[in-house]
Amino acid sequence: MAVADIFTAITEDRPYRKGMTSGEAAAVLDSMVKSNAICPYVVSILMDNFDAVNEARSAAQAQASQLYNYIVKPVQA
Repeated sequence: MAVADIFTAITEDRPYRKGMTSGEAAAVLDSMVKSNAICPYVVSILMDNFDAVNEARSAAQAQASQLYNYIVKPVQA
């Protein structure tokens, strides 16, 4: 769960910064693996499937944003 949380935090766009590229994310995760903060096996699987996982993350966030706007806009009107 920690790797997924870190991955999402560093790859998604935030109001104050753009999400990291695969190379930047790999460097952060590799550094954390080297310090024994996260599981190297899970990171390896994630990086082998970076594009697919990142696309799924992006799609899920877009869907959540649409649902949020669907719920909130009538309340704000």
